[in-house]
Amino acid sequence: MTTIPAPGTIPGDITIVNAQAILPDHIVSNATIRIEHGIIVSIDHSDAGSVGDNTTVLDARHAYVLPGIIDLHNDNLEHEINPRAKANLPIHFALGNMERRLAASGVTTVFHSISFQDQDAKGRSIADARHKAAYVQKFEDDPQHGVRHHIQHRIDVRTPDSIEQALPTLLKARFGYASLNDHAPGQGQYRDVDRLIRIAHEQAEARNGQKTDPEWYLERMRKAMADTETVPAFYRKVGEMMATTDITLATHDDDTVEKVQEQLALGATVAEFPVTFEAARHARDNKLMIIVGAPNIVRGGSQSGNLSAIHLASRELADIICADYHSPSLLPAAWKLVDAGVRDLPATIRMLTANPAKALNMDDRGSLEIGKIGDIAIVRVDDQGWPHCETTIVGGRQSFTFAGSMSSKQDNTAIETAIAETSGVV
Repeated sequence: MTTIPAPGTIPGDITIVNAQAILPDHIVSNATIRIEHGIIVSIDHSDAGSVGDNTTVLDARHAYVLPGIIDLHNDNLEHEINPRAKANLPIHFALGNMERRLAASGVTTVFHSISFQDQDAKGRSIADARHKAAYVQKFEDDPQHGVRHHIQHRIDVRTPDSIEQALPTLLKARFGYASLNDHAPGQGQYRDVDRLIRIAHEQAEARNGQKTDPEWYLERMRKAMADTETVPAFYRKVGEMMATTDITLATHDDDTVEKVQEQLALGATVAEFPVTFEAARHARDNKLMIIVGAPNIVRGGSQSGNLSAIHLASRELADIICADYHSPSLLPAAWKLVDAGVRDLPATIRMLTANPAKALNMDDRGSLEIGKIGDIAIVRVDDQGWPHCETTIVGGRQSFTFAGSMSSKQDNTAIETAIAETSGVV
């Protein structure tokens, strides 16, 4: 009789057999991957029967086995807390739900995008951002969770004291990561104000049947254009911070070469969601790693009408795929780029794994290699061509298993003991 260890248990070491192992630059068929004490110790064609009695053997049944996804920008914690406006679900409950969704998407490391911004319209405040960041940081890179949690500090350039308020968790983080955000109408993602108003109106009408007041957006744009002090003062503070720290700095929604250049001068090494080819090309020419959103690829275009991520990737102007607002799109995005003839599968998997690891100097993960931590996703493609995660492993521990998808061999007593001794949830 075979038994599947319950998600969240730690039954011992793991050996995966009959795997289509996606290595950094090629795929190995019928591979055997061994994880011991949370570390990958071998990738070969050896007989699984030689493993020890305390090893769980997972038969991948020729599914793909790839490194766990490293998601550098995920907005969903905000939505998990407020699935409707002002729902304010407890953060413990919300983070636990999100963790399970992430694990089911093959994510093993996530950077929660937390906005240090005062904006009533979106229910955001500096105080709330500090609370979320402090809570998430308690679980930073903890392999006892279903996902390794980190923070992307989204620092609003037009909110006074946003950078000072972000510093307590930013400087304490194992992988300090900040993105400089300017969402004022008239620039960046919202440079086309008429389109912004139209989309906002459509969304508001679909949500609650109400109309959007165009004057609210126009007033925001006039106020931003009239303020010639806040943003320069903010950038001076960022420059002072970067001179004394080693955090990773990202630009966001770049629409001009000048904006890219301005943030290059501050020390930016990552460019999120460039909205013009000129800005993306300047980022590439200056060796910034470019992030695009998975749902943009899956949809075949930007939800807000900006650049197609597929077009960027086809011009070698995309290095990393992030969830943005939809984690289940991560795996399909990689496969869609392959189907479009943009890149081969090892290259698109690197966009989910090795490339984000490189961007954040996460040298211990991001590829199936001996010595890397045992963060793994087992993925099968259905008859419609859609990839689905069957099992997620974090540090040699199963954090997610789709019931009936895998076969496993292990002594039942060891499984029952592991279940009794571990909880494995947030």
